[in-house]
Amino acid sequence: MPGLTQGILFRVEDDMSREIEEQVSSLIAKGKTKKQIFEILSRDMQKEDFERFLRNQTERTKKESYYGWNLLLVVIVAAVTFFKLGKILTPVFEHGIHNVLMTAWGLLVPGVNLCLIWLTYRFNRLGYIGLLILNVLSLVRPEIRSAEGLLQTVPVIVLSGFLYMKLFPKGGKDY
Repeated sequence: MPGLTQGILFRVEDDMSREIEEQVSSLIAKGKTKKQIFEILSRDMQKEDFERFLRNQTERTKKESYYGWNLLLVVIVAAVTFFKLGKILTPVFEHGIHNVLMTAWGLLVPGVNLCLIWLTYRFNRLGYIGLLILNVLSLVRPEIRSAEGLLQTVPVIVLSGFLYMKLFPKGGKDY
């Protein structure tokens, strides 16, 4: 029975996490600041229970202020991702899959980018960190050091870094 109790325990923790995340999101949607949310939630629960969710969210006023910049970042990353996805899938559609492993490996980067697009669109801190770190690391790859690669990568680095600094001062612990 230990497997059953562990499964139930994880399900309860997952439900609690979802509930706390929804609570933080609803308070942000109501226009509460992070400091106000921290004070409200610290009365009801331990700091460790909600701090991760609060740190990864941004305040409504900041979302409204930087909505255009955020949308530009999402559009650039989406365009680059679908361009790369087209480069990967075109030979597959024309000639079929010759090496499944290499095709799956090639689809890894667009898959990660799609997740980061979703996080960035939702103004989640992890999306900006992921875009910044992965694009800086991609500068090591030889194909990125071309003019086309730099035109795709540098704007994402600049925009994600700029938005991260503006939306999440002090690493998201601005409460």
